[in-house]
Amino acid sequence: MGANSQPHTNPTPARTAGTPAVSYRPMEWSDLDAVATCFDRVWPQREGIAGTPVAPLIARYLTLHYLEQSTWSNVAQTSAGEFVGITLARVVGRPALFPQAHGALMSVRAGLLTDPRGARVIETLEDGFFVREGILEEDSDVTATTQAELELFMVNPDVRGAGVGGALWRQLLAALHSMGVRAFFLHTDSSCDFGFYDHKGLSRVAERLAADHPEDANLAPGMNTDDQFIYRADLAGTALGGAFDGAQGEVCGA
Repeated sequence: MGANSQPHTNPTPARTAGTPAVSYRPMEWSDLDAVATCFDRVWPQREGIAGTPVAPLIARYLTLHYLEQSTWSNVAQTSAGEFVGITLARVVGRPALFPQAHGALMSVRAGLLTDPRGARVIETLEDGFFVREGILEEDSDVTATTQAELELFMVNPDVRGAGVGGALWRQLLAALHSMGVRAFFLHTDSSCDFGFYDHKGLSRVAERLAADHPEDANLAPGMNTDDQFIYRADLAGTALGGAFDGAQGEVCGA
């Protein structure tokens, strides 16, 4: 079980034609390599960094950044043990899943700072992207009206369209509901399929469009061109409420 100790149930594995069966479980620390490798595939680095030793380190840094804050996890894997998806969430008042994530994050960060390319990405994230996320949170006051944040939602490209993302989403909603969460929020940007959240009935409560802020490009040319958004989900709302009604047998993760 690793660091995840809360009870969970494993639903009937999902299967579609031509895809292996998929089951769901809490993340273990030993999953870190697979999660970071998938992160590098889903959100590859720009030209000049992609394909270099710096790229997987950046993916690992970002994975640990989200993992450090998380208190709940759900991993999708095939019957052969292949990692195919994950959700990470932070629920207010609950302990971190992996206390060791902070030390691992600082170690990867130190390694990136020894390479000028890695140092520039760290500067872009810590002095730019993450700062803007904080400003959006303050402007929208979203943390005052929610009890949780979705930190990471990622599906392996090899199984897109096989229902893995939908299953992870439904199980996330059911798990948060079972923990007493009434509303949660998430950060996303234009490098992601943010239309998914519109389709699922979430409300966009804050946005920062890159076109309105050309000064962002000055920090690192080509690396500050994404629009940033915050979405809020009300679990009592009619659009989301039906997603977990009667789904307690499908709550996975811890």
